[in-house]
Amino acid sequence: MLNPTAKNTAFMTISSVGQKVVSFVYFTLIARMIGAEGMGKYFLALSFTTIFVVFVDLGFSNVLVRESAKYKDKAQEYFSNVLAVKFFLGLFTYIALLITVNILEYSTEVKNLIYLSGVTMLFDSLHLSIYSIFRAFGKLKYEAIGIVGSQILTLLMGSFFLFSGYPLIFLILAFTIPSFINVCFAAVFLYREYKIKLLPKYNKKIFLYLGSIAIPFGLAAIFSRVYTYIDSVMLSKMAGEAAVGWYSIPHKIVQAFLFIPGALVAVIYPRFSELFIKDKKRLAYVFERSFKYLLIIAMPIAVGIVVLAKDIIVHIFTEEYLNSVLPLQILIVGLIFSFTALLIGSFLNACNRQVAQTTIAALVMVVNIVLNLILIPIYGIVGAAISALVGNILLVKIGYLLIPKITRLSHTYILKNIIKLGSSSIAMGLIVWIVNMHYNFISAIVVGILVYPIMLVLTNAINKSQIKEAFEMIKK
Repeated sequence: MLNPTAKNTAFMTISSVGQKVVSFVYFTLIARMIGAEGMGKYFLALSFTTIFVVFVDLGFSNVLVRESAKYKDKAQEYFSNVLAVKFFLGLFTYIALLITVNILEYSTEVKNLIYLSGVTMLFDSLHLSIYSIFRAFGKLKYEAIGIVGSQILTLLMGSFFLFSGYPLIFLILAFTIPSFINVCFAAVFLYREYKIKLLPKYNKKIFLYLGSIAIPFGLAAIFSRVYTYIDSVMLSKMAGEAAVGWYSIPHKIVQAFLFIPGALVAVIYPRFSELFIKDKKRLAYVFERSFKYLLIIAMPIAVGIVVLAKDIIVHIFTEEYLNSVLPLQILIVGLIFSFTALLIGSFLNACNRQVAQTTIAALVMVVNIVLNLILIPIYGIVGAAISALVGNILLVKIGYLLIPKITRLSHTYILKNIIKLGSSSIAMGLIVWIVNMHYNFISAIVVGILVYPIMLVLTNAINKSQIKEAFEMIKK
């Protein structure tokens, strides 16, 4: 029998992978059928509301999980207060969304897409708070079901609308309806399991208590969300909607891989917190190994996609997206830094350096916006990709410089592994390139998957005892 923690981990891992697969299939289908300009409008609407949704939550869901887990008898009280606060935050955020969209003078079609996507945003924020209570009580199966179920429903509805020739706004509706159903599903089981109701009730004392805790979470979420999606909004005004469509492809491909470091961080974060108090030497050891294991995964993905970028774009998304090739190659290199940035950010948060991590995120956000303003008018979507790459490098560089103030790292160990793993990945990339020239990119991918472990052994980047150690770290 699996223990509750193992069950929850299994539920969320399987649902996360399933959600990513279904989401990517749906995204690919849309890209192939509506073209770059239609894709630009669609992705712009989603990016716009993805930025704004963070202002509806402002970190309250994170706090709701933590505080309700500590004081389960107060869960209804906390939940009701968060619902009341979110009602006003949602109202103000939606009004701000409407004003911003009209100031930016988008076309009527794009405005309507964003208006409806904004409604979806409100439902998404609501079921996020409901699932926060389930997380606090340690029951994640309903969230897992809701995530995968709503994504499958979106795929089915969206596919029907696509093949039936419905207008673009119906593709947004394919998100809105499942999101509303997800709220109803979550609310019903929340009451059935814990007798907790969707009943907003404002309490000033509780609001001040939860709000004071939520501030760093909210700020970090805002900086991260703006940093991740502002390039698409800026592209829409500075390079046109087709440019957003071309840029959406590499952006989506890169985002699809980020569940990997997310899964490791979810496992390792409590370990960091524990070792920060008990054993600084072991803390450094766990960080160094985690850093290495993430690079083992990130480097071959980056090198392989750089080599096969054109074939991936043409065969999966059609030749209409050839302009996406170079941005994909640039952004996928940034994936290496995205993987390690998530680890470093988690490390700093676990070691009570959340203020420093939030400051870094704010700085990188500002740098990213400035670079986009400079580079997009000159290089278009390539400029946006370069800005994102520089931002990811800064996240890693600045965060890494703070770690020695917490614990003593072996920089030599890390550098040696970067060289070994880089050599293994480049060697694999050369073989993949040769195979792709003579056969096809599918064969090249299969060969790359087979060759890479051999290169790791030949360069002594990893051995049997280290593989065993990696599994033991995860198990613990």
